[in-house]
Amino acid sequence: MVQTEETYNQAIELLKNDNVRITKQRTSMLDYLFNKRDYYVPITEIDHKLRQEYSRMSYETVYRNVEMLEELHVVETRMFNNGLRAKYQCDFDNLNHSHFICENCGRVVELAAPAIKEVEKKLPNFQIDSQHYEVMGLCDKCLKQQNK
Repeated sequence: MVQTEETYNQAIELLKNDNVRITKQRTSMLDYLFNKRDYYVPITEIDHKLRQEYSRMSYETVYRNVEMLEELHVVETRMFNNGLRAKYQCDFDNLNHSHFICENCGRVVELAAPAIKEVEKKLPNFQIDSQHYEVMGLCDKCLKQQNK
């Protein structure tokens, strides 16, 4: 799904409905992640960006906000070799989806999930509650840079 202003507004409404205060800092974090919505962004980068705007903001505050946004399915986090990263993810109609993720720059390309029926055939008498499928590697841009 393409993330749009509509999904951004849905995210704000979701926060309001969960009684989360819409502060300037949270709005700045959402704006930053929304503008980089095709990437998993290092938490340290989010922290650096927000602390340029809000010098009194701590790393712990940034991290707690990322955790809260993840619990509400507004962002997803993944651990990379160089640390935790977050990605804006407000596809409320498709919480089970698949990705190609660049291990270098964090770029994300959504993929069609493998047919769940085939997985279910291999797991008779099992209950599947959710699915998550990721393909990791280097994107075309990082691969070109690496091969220079």
